[in-house]
Amino acid sequence: MKKFATITLMVFTLLIGCTPDANITSPDESTIKSQAQLIKLPALKSGLKIETNLTREKYINGYNGGSFIEQFEFQCVTGNVIINSQLNFPAGAFSGGKTITQTFNTETASLEFGPAMQFNIPVKYTLTVSGLDLTGINPETLDFVYVAQNGSITGVEYDSITMDVATGTLKVTNAKLNHFSRYGFVN
Repeated sequence: MKKFATITLMVFTLLIGCTPDANITSPDESTIKSQAQLIKLPALKSGLKIETNLTREKYINGYNGGSFIEQFEFQCVTGNVIINSQLNFPAGAFSGGKTITQTFNTETASLEFGPAMQFNIPVKYTLTVSGLDLTGINPETLDFVYVAQNGSITGVEYDSITMDVATGTLKVTNAKLNHFSRYGFVN
């Protein structure tokens, strides 16, 4: 009887401990990411009036694909912040043609894309933001993420992410976007 009880207890422990949601040794990725914050941009230069969002748009035919390349630049107390943004749409990414918008937030290193849609084939996105004060940013926890409406964040698959403290530059290369929403750098 003791043997049966011991085996039953071991099987029960094994089943509970090996479920996909069980994580005994460390917090799960969503817990770590929930503590991450969007990277802030330097304050705008005194007296400079600028909208908190900079928007550009371009018509893209989803059947043919195409590229949407933009550069944003504005003056901050630390100098100029320069944003280079490139969206690459493969042929067949979506049906029909749409006017695509990129809205860059001048308070955080984040962008919002529209209109809201899912892609048949992921869109590749490369973003470079230069002129930042990266003091206190940890390159080990730097990430590029999707930001949901409720504020939760989810990591995005990409080819590379780099940080150059000397030039104040963050760069993500070929982030794979499955849908349009808000995306940005976090630490």
